[in-house]
Amino acid sequence: MLEYPVIVEKDGIKIDPEKMIVDKMYYCIYDNKVYIFYKDEENLTHCYEVDDQTVVQEIVKNPNNFEDILLKHSKE
Repeated sequence: MLEYPVIVEKDGIKIDPEKMIVDKMYYCIYDNKVYIFYKDEENLTHCYEVDDQTVVQEIVKNPNNFEDILLKHSKE
C-alpha cells in the first residue's frame, strides 16, 4: 500500500508529489478547511481550498465520500 502523499502536521500541510497518482484527488482538513490536491498529466500539482463549513463538516463526518460530497455541492 502506498503512503498517503498529504500529511497534516502542527506547522502546516506537507505534500509529497512523487507519491501522488496522476489525476487522483487527495485531501486533508487543516485549520477548519478542506484542502484538495491533485497532480495532472504534466506533473503539475494543484491545490484547492474549501472553507464552506457545511461542506467541511460533511466531509469530516463522511471522509470516504469526499469526492461525492464535493460533486454534490459543486452543483448547488
